[in-house]
Amino acid sequence: MTTNLITTKSHSVMRQYQVGFTLLELLVVIVIIITAAAVVAPSLGSRAQQARLDSGAARLDALVRHARTRAVIERRDVALSPSADGRWVRLTYPGGGGTVRTPPLDLGATVRLRLAQGSDVGEQADIIFHADGTADHVGLLLSSHAGVRRMVLDPARARLVTGGS
Repeated sequence: MTTNLITTKSHSVMRQYQVGFTLLELLVVIVIIITAAAVVAPSLGSRAQQARLDSGAARLDALVRHARTRAVIERRDVALSPSADGRWVRLTYPGGGGTVRTPPLDLGATVRLRLAQGSDVGEQADIIFHADGTADHVGLLLSSHAGVRRMVLDPARARLVTGGS
């Protein structure tokens, strides 16, 4: 019988010191998490927009390299043609030669491409890659909500250089 008394007594002592969190402690933790999220969330939005602009620039650079390669391999001029709104970029053969068998590049819903003022292409809206691996000297503007990125197409190497005039 003594054992039963000891066990019962230790059982009642254990009930007094139950393990867990109080409602007040949980509410304080939730308020801290919400406050931290409210502080961090605005900076994530601008970083996401900057990432979209960076991604658009990288994909455009890849398409420029592909256009130059196609021009050299096929030994004929290839034109990089942005759409009127600047969202789509496709490769064509100049002079009504049709389109290159490459899917058009979609820069995304917020990124737009346009040729910079004063480019050598004049009135035409295409960038020509020649069969010898060169291209016209063209300034490009890639814009989104994050800002504008100015790029220049290097005529000798037919590669995009960021930050040129």
